[in-house]
Amino acid sequence: MRGLFISEFERLWSQKVSWIILFFIPLMSVGSVKYYLNWNERVSPGQPDYVTSLNFPIINISEHLVVSFNIIAIILISTVIANEVENGQLRMILIRPFSTTQLFLAKLTTILTTMFLYLTLFWILNTIAGYIFFPKVNTLITFLDENKLSLTGALLYNVKYFLACFVTMISIVSVFTLLGSISRSTMITLGAGVGFIFLAIAIPQLLEFSTQTIIAHSSVVHLMYMSIVKIQHTGIAFLLSSTSNLNSYIILVQAVYIALFGLIAYWTFVKRDYFI
Repeated sequence: MRGLFISEFERLWSQKVSWIILFFIPLMSVGSVKYYLNWNERVSPGQPDYVTSLNFPIINISEHLVVSFNIIAIILISTVIANEVENGQLRMILIRPFSTTQLFLAKLTTILTTMFLYLTLFWILNTIAGYIFFPKVNTLITFLDENKLSLTGALLYNVKYFLACFVTMISIVSVFTLLGSISRSTMITLGAGVGFIFLAIAIPQLLEFSTQTIIAHSSVVHLMYMSIVKIQHTGIAFLLSSTSNLNSYIILVQAVYIALFGLIAYWTFVKRDYFI
C-alpha cells in the first residue's frame, strides 16, 4: 500500500499541472498583498478587518479557499482520477496485484497530501508576507466576538484556522472525488466541479438576499451553512467563535459531506468496470 501511494504521488508530480499550480501559489500571495495594502487605506486600525501581520494569513486564505483552492482540488482530481479513466491508465494499474479499494485510498491520500502541501506553502508565504508588509502587532482581534488575543493566543488561533481550512478541503475533495468517479472524461469532471462551486456560492447568496426581502434571517441561516463553500468563506470564523451557536452544526455538516460523499465516491469507484 505504501508503495502504491508513492507511485501515485510520483505520477501526480510528474504532471506539469502540479508544478504550474505550485508556481501560481506565490503569485496568489503577492497579488493579495497588493490588494490588502490598498484595503488598509480605507479601514481604521483596530477594526477586525484591518489587515495586520497576525491576521493576514487568515483573511487571505479565507478568500482564496472559495475559488482558488477549490479549483485546484478539482484539477487534481481530474488529473489523478478522471484523466486516468479516460486514457486507460487506470486499467493498466489494475492489472497489477492491487485492489480497487487500495487504489482508491492511494489516490485519495495523494490528492489530500498534495492539497495539504499547497495550503501549507500558501500559509507560510502569507505569514512571511504579513510580517514584512503589514503593521506588526502583538494582539489579534477575532472577527465575530472581537476578542483581543495575545500573541500566543493569536498563533494558536492561526493554527486552528489553518486546520479548519484543511478539513473543509477534505469535504470538498470528497464531493469532487465522487464527480471524478462517475464522470467519463476530464472535461465533464472539470465542468461539474466548477458548476458545483458556482451553485455553492450562488445559493447562499440568494438565501442571504431573501432574508432582507422575504424570510426571517433565523429561518435560513442553517440552510446557508449547508454549503461547504459558505463554511469556507465565513463559517470557519463561526466555528472558532466562543459565542456562536453554529459550531456544532458546522461540524455536523462537514462530517456529513466527508462521510456521505466519501462513501458514495468509494462505492462508485470500486464498482466501476474499468476494462470495458
